[in-house]
Amino acid sequence: MNKKDAIVRIEALRKTYATTAENIDVLCGVNLDLHAGEMVAIMGPSGCGKSSLLHIIGLLAPPTAGRYTILGHDMFGLSEDRQAAFRREYLGFILQSCNLFEHSSVYENLEYPLIYARVPLAMRRQTIEQALGRVGLTHRIDYPTNRLSGGEQQRVAIARALVNNPKVLLGDEPTGQLDKGTSDMVMEYFQQIVREHDTTMLIVTHDPAVAKRCTRAFTMQKGQLVAIS
Repeated sequence: MNKKDAIVRIEALRKTYATTAENIDVLCGVNLDLHAGEMVAIMGPSGCGKSSLLHIIGLLAPPTAGRYTILGHDMFGLSEDRQAAFRREYLGFILQSCNLFEHSSVYENLEYPLIYARVPLAMRRQTIEQALGRVGLTHRIDYPTNRLSGGEQQRVAIARALVNNPKVLLGDEPTGQLDKGTSDMVMEYFQQIVREHDTTMLIVTHDPAVAKRCTRAFTMQKGQLVAIS
């Protein structure tokens, strides 16, 4: 792929945490391009910096230094309000714990990000139905969330991440609490979404089986990304 076609570009990214005893360098000049239609995995032990990188890409934490662009827009040059607008428009998040509202319906769980994005009420149900259709759960739209199976809950979390049609999906151990069968099913949904909608996905994972399903895979070593052949 041509570098100029990158949806996301990370250049010389650094993250240092200051403690009373010392400064800890977690990210040491990370470079990464992410393109449309690919799924990229980052592996590594706890504390190696992979979640820090994901949080920076997700505009949830600032870096110490470096450059980060989405579709050519400099993320670190934006105000907090503009960063929040980009986060709503371009990014979707899927976490290890689904973080669904347990005593609400599937519809209500997917409606929340639409309210936040100021989508008109008249458009919400159709938008939610489309997102649920992408994970095969349209028939559960009015179902209580706490009565869903674990696999269905994770699929609802995926649909919620997709409801605003983000360009980039960020997954932080999205299959970490699932059994192998459900994990395989969820990964198939990810692959289908990336392939059919030209979405870009970055997954942080401890699972080599998840990494093998991705277009590319890296391990985080000493604050640097090293490609897994």
